[in-house]
Amino acid sequence: MYKQVLDNKMSKQSIKYEYIHHILNVIVILILFSVFVFLWYKFEWWTYLIYLILPIAIVIILAEFINPIIRLRRTSFEIGEQYIEVQKGLYYQKRLVQPYNRVQFVKVKHGPISRMLNIYFVVVVTAGSSQILPMVDRNIAEQTRLNIMSKVKEVTDDV
Repeated sequence: MYKQVLDNKMSKQSIKYEYIHHILNVIVILILFSVFVFLWYKFEWWTYLIYLILPIAIVIILAEFINPIIRLRRTSFEIGEQYIEVQKGLYYQKRLVQPYNRVQFVKVKHGPISRMLNIYFVVVVTAGSSQILPMVDRNIAEQTRLNIMSKVKEVTDDV
């Protein structure tokens, strides 16, 4: 039977990263909405347009503040003996299983905001795709990368 939550969860710092990311998205939405209102006022568009756009903007902004909390609780990964298993998804859960014999290389990725918060992404790259593991602290990211690469080196069968 599957475990509900896998062993390695997202870092608590990752919620700050998500909020900063979403605040930047909200700022863009507000700028676009302001441009829309200006154009609506200047060109005297139909009145009902503002009543359609305003609720949509409010729902998007509210969802931007709720989603990080849900994502923090529902995203996790586990490094098994034969595979890497990742659980993610906001409302619909997905479990992705990646066997070690498919892995080509592993890299640790970060940006300016994640570097400030000391959280990093571990990216597992295969021939056909790449899998981004949940955000973790720098030490855990390096340890995870080394752990996965050591398991990949142990694989004897070829694809």
